[in-house]
Amino acid sequence: MNILVLGSSVVEQEIIKLCKKSKFLDRIYTASNLPLKDVPNIEYKTFLELCDKAKALQIDITLVADEMLIKDGIQEIFNKNLLNIITVNKKWFNLELSNIAAKQLSNFYSINIPQLLKVPLSFPVIIRTDKSKIVKIAHSMQELVDIKEGLQGECSFLEDYLFGDVFHFLFLWDGKNLVVFTPNVQLTEVQIDRLELLKTKLCFMLSDEKADFISFFTIKTVWSKNDWYVLDYYMRIEEHINSFNFNKDFMYILNLALYQKLNELSK
Repeated sequence: MNILVLGSSVVEQEIIKLCKKSKFLDRIYTASNLPLKDVPNIEYKTFLELCDKAKALQIDITLVADEMLIKDGIQEIFNKNLLNIITVNKKWFNLELSNIAAKQLSNFYSINIPQLLKVPLSFPVIIRTDKSKIVKIAHSMQELVDIKEGLQGECSFLEDYLFGDVFHFLFLWDGKNLVVFTPNVQLTEVQIDRLELLKTKLCFMLSDEKADFISFFTIKTVWSKNDWYVLDYYMRIEEHINSFNFNKDFMYILNLALYQKLNELSK
């Protein structure tokens, strides 16, 4: 199989390492302003030019993690040109861009999230803005007032502070099936059971909302009150992808995703 990885930052280099370990890899390319020494690079000015070159090189799969490329509609253009691409579309990338949209959608599908507060009943509390993943913690009313004043009118909200261990889980959606890859840590039977329930809810959400893409995405969670609570959505592959348990050949997994056969991973 021929693979194209757009970009050459840390996360793309980790993707390349995983692909190079695969017995299914024939050739791998990048398309980046900063070419890597050991990987052929494709130069392009427009997405349409890149599509033409990908077809000429018989690229089987293109992987994208760069948020600017996603915002610019790379997924939609590749799909329109009948090229296989593994990345989220602009519509669903909004779950990463808007914390409020992510909270509302999660709440609608009964996915655990920290309780949203109109007024703080106790401290500490979390103060968040809609467009940023930066979390601010207030330990007193005065600290809360000071933080709110410093936001200069940004759309913000209060969130219950949950005590517990934070974990990142990597998911892969093929348009029909959803699989989860856990980090290289020991989870309890209860945590595994509740993770399976979270996966079921996410799969129902994606199916019900007709999520028409094939993509990895990462969810930041906290284990609190004997359950998983979703803190953030990152609708792309993040750094440290090598820290997750794939168990099977990475490119074999990608190929299953293209044919909506991710359910076969558990067999």
